[in-house]
Amino acid sequence: MKMAHSILTEEVDLGLQDLPASFDLQALFPEDKLLRFHPNWFVSDFQQSGTSFTASIKDYVTEEEFPLSGSFLFNRTDDELLHIQLTETTDIGISFLNRDNTLKVQISSKDEKIDPDDPLLLWIRAIKEYIRLYLKRTPVTLFFRLLMNKMILKMDPSQRKICLMMAKITAVELLVILLVVVGYVVFAP
Repeated sequence: MKMAHSILTEEVDLGLQDLPASFDLQALFPEDKLLRFHPNWFVSDFQQSGTSFTASIKDYVTEEEFPLSGSFLFNRTDDELLHIQLTETTDIGISFLNRDNTLKVQISSKDEKIDPDDPLLLWIRAIKEYIRLYLKRTPVTLFFRLLMNKMILKMDPSQRKICLMMAKITAVELLVILLVVVGYVVFAP
């Protein structure tokens, strides 16, 4: 006897508190910007009509290409800032909620349970970090906001990984140079 799957809903606190009452996510995420936060997706042929969208996706990890469609609904209810509905190969709903001035995410899926290693959770975490950049106004967050908007979000996942690797190598090189200079100054006769 085959049992029908029911929709499973999980809610996670994202740890962003003290959201402004008039906080609007729609201005932060024009066009395909939300999809570009997914760590494994190359996004192409993005087309949006009202709240619905279609796109061609190539997964960086599995090398699969698939069409993706869905909708982005902003401010659907008083406490729901954003609802992302993904269809085609998957049927998942993601809602970003403002509950008691705290940002929470609610994931609805027809699967039994969402795997903790699912890239979907990394995607949600990346969106959360981008929202955090807009909640704080420090020189560091302003710098990273500019970096994200002008460079990182325009890159594909493989380009991001290459740039991150180069930044790590450069940081190690600078540390080695600093240690050599400090060692020379301290231990030189």
